[in-house]
Amino acid sequence: MHLSPQNNPFADESNPFSDDAVNQALSSSASPMGVGGYALPPDQSKHTTINMAASNNASSSAGASNPDWRAKEDELRRREEELRAREENVQSQEAALRAHGLHPPNWPPFYPLVFHDIESEVPAASRPITTKIYKYWLFTVAVLFANMVACLAILISHSTTTGGSDFGNALISMVTITAISFFSWYRPVYTAFSKDASLFFYIFLLFEGLHILYASYMTIGLPGTGAAGIINLLSVLSDGKYLSAAFCVIATAGWIANALFGFWIWVEVNTHVKRGGHSLDSARAQAVQMGVLGSAAAVV
Repeated sequence: MHLSPQNNPFADESNPFSDDAVNQALSSSASPMGVGGYALPPDQSKHTTINMAASNNASSSAGASNPDWRAKEDELRRREEELRAREENVQSQEAALRAHGLHPPNWPPFYPLVFHDIESEVPAASRPITTKIYKYWLFTVAVLFANMVACLAILISHSTTTGGSDFGNALISMVTITAISFFSWYRPVYTAFSKDASLFFYIFLLFEGLHILYASYMTIGLPGTGAAGIINLLSVLSDGKYLSAAFCVIATAGWIANALFGFWIWVEVNTHVKRGGHSLDSARAQAVQMGVLGSAAAVV
């Protein structure tokens, strides 16, 4: 197809850059503040310069504070290593104690005084009866608390009689008997079953027998003795103080159950002692041996 000079668009040989309007537009687009061929307004150019300066200042301040962060990080790492070393030291000491048959205290949980772990210290054959005696001791603590609450109810309903002495003695008994019962008969029987020691079996039989007598005495409930037993129960019941009487019924039933259950455990442990070949002679021999070892340790 042949195009004539009249129809060819490229046939115009005039120079477009010779136009003064085009040259003026090209010269204005070459401004140093131009972005993409467009000139920035004066205010925006000013803000751009300020932002670039602030960014440079922030970068320089971050670089200056970087050594401080590194120093703090090194200090935290050093403290963490010290804590880890202390923990490893404590664990090694506990392992050394266990190797010699000694254990760090873990009971009671809120203020450890002794080590108590039936599963690890008591042989499997003796664990059921040891666990039973431990629950019996916990039941004794619960009965002491119920007795104190009952005596408080007696104090509220009979404030002009012996209610004050009943509550005071009950409060003292709850604290002292809890500690005495643990160290006089529960802890010895725990040691006896864990070490099969005749001496501690007989210590348990002695003091558990005394505890049975104490529970029987508290069942009577003499006024002013801190025992919410039968006599105090009848006293508040005759006065129509039925709420106090209800607390006294709970305490009295608790003391009766405590005495009966204690006697059953006493018989069971005594049977175990006889079947195991334990005797008073072996208990005396162990007492002498412990006395000699104690004297030697005191000398050393």
